[in-house]
Amino acid sequence: MRELWNHQRRGIDETLAAIARGERRILVTSPTGGGKTAMMQSLAAEYIEQGRKVILYTNRKLLVEQTSRVLQTAGIDHGIRAAGYEHEADLLFQVSSIQTENARVLKGKQWALWDAELALVDEAHLQTAKTAQTLLAAHHEMGAAYVGFTATPLGLSSLYETLIQAGTVSELRKCGALVPCHHYGPDEPDLKEIKKVALGEDLTENQAKKVMGAAGSVQIQQLFGRVLEWFDRLNSERKPSILFACGVDESVWFCEAFNAAGIPAAHIDGEAVLWPDGSFERTSREARDRVLEDSRNGKITVLCNRFVLREGIDAPWLAHGIFATVFGSLQSYLQSGGRLLRAHPSLSEVTLQDHGGNWWRHGSLNVDREWFLDLTNGIASGLREERMRAKKEPEPARCPKCAKIMHGPRCLCGFEFGLSKRSRPVFQTDGTLREMVGDIFKPHRLSKNPQGPDIWRKMYYRSKTAKGERTFRAAAALFAMENNWGYPDPSWPLMPTVEIDWHRKVSEVPMERLTR
Repeated sequence: MRELWNHQRRGIDETLAAIARGERRILVTSPTGGGKTAMMQSLAAEYIEQGRKVILYTNRKLLVEQTSRVLQTAGIDHGIRAAGYEHEADLLFQVSSIQTENARVLKGKQWALWDAELALVDEAHLQTAKTAQTLLAAHHEMGAAYVGFTATPLGLSSLYETLIQAGTVSELRKCGALVPCHHYGPDEPDLKEIKKVALGEDLTENQAKKVMGAAGSVQIQQLFGRVLEWFDRLNSERKPSILFACGVDESVWFCEAFNAAGIPAAHIDGEAVLWPDGSFERTSREARDRVLEDSRNGKITVLCNRFVLREGIDAPWLAHGIFATVFGSLQSYLQSGGRLLRAHPSLSEVTLQDHGGNWWRHGSLNVDREWFLDLTNGIASGLREERMRAKKEPEPARCPKCAKIMHGPRCLCGFEFGLSKRSRPVFQTDGTLREMVGDIFKPHRLSKNPQGPDIWRKMYYRSKTAKGERTFRAAAALFAMENNWGYPDPSWPLMPTVEIDWHRKVSEVPMERLTR
């Protein structure tokens, strides 16, 4: 195994130190491409060398196979507890499928729980269902430590008690693990008809189809015209690309449309693969490997999918991404965008064309992010929105000349914002273009009522009661609704001084973290 990067070594050392302190539920986060598998191998080796048992959980058979191949390459002996494999119970290290454990340990009682002293959880953000919770709780009761690994530590505070950040995007670029991404925003869909999407939540498939266009509709044909136009502009060399669509049928449709335009494309989902020649094949490990190999060697230019390529693939040669969907959650956005960022000898940078407005919703793939254990998709989106409303964080802007996303006043193409107003093109469901002008997140109007602080004090105590319990953010919104849409001034007494506390319940934030 190659020498570990500094951020990997730091993550391992901090994890072992936490276990030595008696902490047993640990979550390690590192950006996609940060080498989480190598960290898991090193942690496992620490235990195996001492004759202690280890188990590594994944949630899909394909990931079991992929993990096993990596371990074999590294020369690490291991057994596999999954359907279709003979269980080698004499080996200290086991790689396990969550589904098999559920069937043979929890339901069928055919196997005993592997009495490991360390349980490793790959893609921990996917391992939150009741089965995973039951297995991890059983390990915990036996005195084992369990350590989850994820690039997106969101909504996991009920399973883990300690968060360790092993690397940032800028650290990974510095050590050569990642490359920078140039983000372009040609256009975006109109979301005004989608009323019931909570902040930070993904759209349902039907909602996504409504705004992006269902397979075969005039709307998706118009979208493909714009996708193809910008694909020709941004990827004229036809470098290997990946497209995320709003549904499986829509991914198939895009695949067929690219092939009709003379651009070799394939579609893959959990059931089938559609090849450039129009033939279908049932999805299997072999078919999946051939699709990726054909992408790598240039036989396939565009890989189309909805979800299946979002996680668990290693295709660092991908140079161009197309978001033909809306990612409502930060988790979906980062996991999908992370497919592009891995370093490869053929790449010095990658390009992303975003037709979903995801660039302003979630920000750049290149930035370092601060993580908290109790962070959720909703809280992450809320914090970003509030920072930009308060002008604590500058809004990104779309260059009207080349559509590149700018994080300053000047674009690489030479355009510079002067008197020009910020704008972005929004396509409505009837196919017409509407130019949106001005800030995306406008500042809240603060209340000027002289009695405002006293009214807020009453709102504070109303919101602490069991009947009126709410977060500070919800309390501020209710205050505004009841007071002519003037929001409480953050400088008033009884206001949170820690940013994330705005998203916690009023009753949970101690007085010492409030303004006096």
